Amino acid sequence: MGAMTVTAVVDFVTVVFVLATMFSMGLALTADEILASLGHHRLMAKSLLVNLVLAPLLAFAFVLTVPMETGHVVGLLLIAMAPGAPFGPKLAEISRSDVAFASGLMAVLGVVSVATIPVTVALLMPGDVAADPVGIARIVVLTQLLPLVGGLAVRARFQSVATRLHPPVQKLSTALLVLLVVLLTAAYAGEMRQLVGTGTLLISTVVVGGSLLLGYALGGPAKSTREVLATTTAARNVAIALLIATTSFPEPAVLTIIVAFGLLSLVVSGPVAGLWGRDTQGQPANEQT
Repeated sequence: MGAMTVTAVVDFVTVVFVLATMFSMGLALTADEILASLGHHRLMAKSLLVNLVLAPLLAFAFVLTVPMETGHVVGLLLIAMAPGAPFGPKLAEISRSDVAFASGLMAVLGVVSVATIPVTVALLMPGDVAADPVGIARIVVLTQLLPLVGGLAVRARFQSVATRLHPPVQKLSTALLVLLVVLLTAAYAGEMRQLVGTGTLLISTVVVGGSLLLGYALGGPAKSTREVLATTTAARNVAIALLIATTSFPEPAVLTIIVAFGLLSLVVSGPVAGLWGRDTQGQPANEQT
């Protein structure tokens, strides 16, 4: 009964976390930021390629070559398939990079991934894993696309309201993420400990690092956009990956690897963004491209 109660709480917190995160993302974005990012056609095409195709394929390559528990395979693939972490613009601020491009890219990924996540699940999930792409698409539309569009609409029509709403909604999202990590750690402490020594954490670290390098390589000639694409690609969308996991693949091993990957991506991309920010500080604008 206790385990069922914890599971129900985790499911509820996950749903509210995703809704708050995506709504907060919409409240923070402007139409100008989205249109500006879409105006860079080649850069946007490469950004979509690395986030929607190359990062999932990198994880898939390890799944094919390294023996892993099925739950860990599912978790690793899910988080790799989920682009557009909501803290991408914050990483851009830390690295003193192109925040407008980071914001616009985050919105585009949030919309496009509504279609790509179910397709990628259908294509890359192991044959012995029961997956429902249509059900996953419904989840992504209801919990990611609708609150994102709702936030964008509020920002476009009632900018002063959006300005007041964004800070508390963002704080709620952050608090729910912390609560979710605590709940999952408490509920699945045994599974978390079992990750050590399996090689799964090392593989996750390599996928995060590889995604960072791929993003940097494809980020165009400007240093500011290379840094944005690097950290955005490395930091996956833990919110939507956890929600898909709790509704479609509710196994402890799946949830724990998603949380572990999310923490690793922050441990890697956060300090890297900080180093880039210190290198950029004090440089003339023409030396930051």
